[in-house]
Amino acid sequence: MDNPIVWILIVLLLCGLIVMFAALGGRNKLIRLRNITQESWAQIDVELQRRYDLLDNLMYVVQQAAGSENATLRQVAEARAMAMQARQDPNVGHAGQGQAEGQLGNAIRGVIHMQESYPALQTNQNFLQLQAEITETENRIAAPRRFYNANVREYNTALQVFPGSISAKMGGFKPEEYFELDTPAARQAPKLRDMQQPGFMQQPQPQPQPQQQLPPQPAPGQMPYGQPQQVGYQQPQQPGYGQQAPVPQPGYGAPQPGYGQQPPPGYPQQPQQPGYGQQPYGR
Repeated sequence: MDNPIVWILIVLLLCGLIVMFAALGGRNKLIRLRNITQESWAQIDVELQRRYDLLDNLMYVVQQAAGSENATLRQVAEARAMAMQARQDPNVGHAGQGQAEGQLGNAIRGVIHMQESYPALQTNQNFLQLQAEITETENRIAAPRRFYNANVREYNTALQVFPGSISAKMGGFKPEEYFELDTPAARQAPKLRDMQQPGFMQQPQPQPQPQQQLPPQPAPGQMPYGQPQQVGYQQPQQPGYGQQAPVPQPGYGAPQPGYGQQPPPGYPQQPQQPGYGQQPYGR
């Protein structure tokens, strides 16, 4: 054991075992990341197929109003055929398919905006329903696309760092392509608030409440409007059947009966004062 060559061989053997285990661990990690990336792409592929089917139905509805010779419909048909061909061609990567899907997204926007030139489409329930479903599909494509690109970034990073770089050369792993759209406008899904929304999605607008007009206020000293004004003196009310007539009271300034005269009937009697040298009554 004192031979240095033996120690060198032992050290080299240990280093080889460490590299081998690291390579095996890196290979297992790369396989796991590649499977996750392929699984995330499968979600995008399902949504793309759904968009193709909805677009076919939408084109059929638009043909009824615009005709099959419309330039916008021909452009959509060509973009749809190119996208489907890129999807089925194994030699076209995800980057090339992303360019084809971006052109198809621009063509879809052109079809949706055809309702401005053809008012009949604004009241077509089939067109409005397909428009809402395509918009939902665009949103459902955007979320898996971000998830897929995040997995591709992690997988490609693992291929470039140790020990994944050794495992990639030994196992024949290749980097994956990002699924990116070629135009910034196609990265965003069409928004229904920029278009004519279906009736079941429209929000009712609040109606302005009419202002109540108050009746004009009467001037000081005047009777309010709507009430009859009393003109002249009020007539005294006649006593009803079985009621006694009220005794009139003399007003201010009424003439008093003279000396030695009898007061008129109904005039209040004044108590007589005893004369000089007379005794009061009842004594």
